[in-house]
Amino acid sequence: MLKKLLFVCLVSFPFVPGRAQTVTVPPTATAVVTSSNDAVNLAKDAVDKSVRDSIVSVYGVGTPAAIQTWWVIFYDPSVPSHGRGVKLDHGAVTRVYEAKGGVVYLDTLTFPRAQVTDAGPALTAAQFYAGQHALAYDHVRALLRVTANDDAFVWRVQLLNGAESKGFVFVNATDGAFASYTPPGLIATKTGASTGGVEGDARRAGNDVKNTFLGIGGDLQQFFTGERTVDQ
Repeated sequence: MLKKLLFVCLVSFPFVPGRAQTVTVPPTATAVVTSSNDAVNLAKDAVDKSVRDSIVSVYGVGTPAAIQTWWVIFYDPSVPSHGRGVKLDHGAVTRVYEAKGGVVYLDTLTFPRAQVTDAGPALTAAQFYAGQHALAYDHVRALLRVTANDDAFVWRVQLLNGAESKGFVFVNATDGAFASYTPPGLIATKTGASTGGVEGDARRAGNDVKNTFLGIGGDLQQFFTGERTVDQ
């Protein structure tokens, strides 16, 4: 009887080794990398170690609550444009390329990787502002970059409803606090504001690309027009 009982116990409760097995589950191809920090950390592994700590820009497009596609440009003096771009779609690196934005990117307009902040608070601040001011939008473009040494470090979130721009929400990159809002058709400049809207600013960005070396390149083209052709 005792032998029969022991046999039943062994069948019902198979031997378990003292050290539990670890099962590694591979990431799914549809994982959404909402955090810009996650995007940059993934992108850095696709470039040489020597350029991983110098960022030209971080740009993303997605829904009001999450970014699905990211572009990260690293400062890389080994290529003619000094820009190494990495594109990520739904959490996976899909392209590594020389960022040919029609300019030579400057090391003075870069920032360290450690300074990249999460875009989540910027998206939340944009949602809050849009809700307060009845701005309906269904997707966003978010950009983190330095345009001049004395510029504030901000996330710039463009609100779009279909093809219609609903303006730009600026959010402090350091603390996620709302900084300002620029409506469509009114472009903020250092000396004040000028009319001309998104189209006018895109044209001005295009002139900058042609005539200066400010390191704006494809980021501004895509940010203002929704297209990226200059460095594809």
